[in-house]
Amino acid sequence: MTARKTLFVILGILMILAGITCFFTPVETSSVIPFIFGLAMVIDGIGRIIAWFSIREYAPRSGWVLASSIISLVFGLILTTSPMLQMSVGVFVVLLTGWWILTLGIIRIVHAFHLLKIKRESPDFVFGEMIGSNWWVALILGLLLGVLGMIVILNPLLGLGVIGVVVGCGMITAGINLIFLSTSVWLL
Repeated sequence: MTARKTLFVILGILMILAGITCFFTPVETSSVIPFIFGLAMVIDGIGRIIAWFSIREYAPRSGWVLASSIISLVFGLILTTSPMLQMSVGVFVVLLTGWWILTLGIIRIVHAFHLLKIKRESPDFVFGEMIGSNWWVALILGLLLGVLGMIVILNPLLGLGVIGVVVGCGMITAGINLIFLSTSVWLL
């Protein structure tokens, strides 16, 4: 196994372990997200300031790049050092997630009725029957997503747990993808 493949396996295992941790500590995970946003803004600002020094000679109007880099850095520092602002961002993220889940539910319900329409309008067409036969699964999923979205919107503290679980599942999936990627033939 090459060093790159070994690195992918190690990173995949670390991502899976981090995802499991997030999954079993969802509220703690959610409360850290605004700090991580701030940290990402700081890193982005510093990185783009460093990049500005290398492009300023070639791009005479690169002052906007520097200005946006400084703004990212300042806002990131404010967000990483202000617990009150972190809490506000956390509540915003929870509410935004609730509205996102609710919207997905509504779209899934509409999709379910489109599938039912396809099924009803094409009884002799096998493909239409096949497409529309599981319309009720989309309907149930849409209703569940709608209810979950409303719960998160109406009870943001519960939403903290939902976001932590989603982040955990995403990290576990990313870890599995990294391990799978390490088995790819094209990765040397």
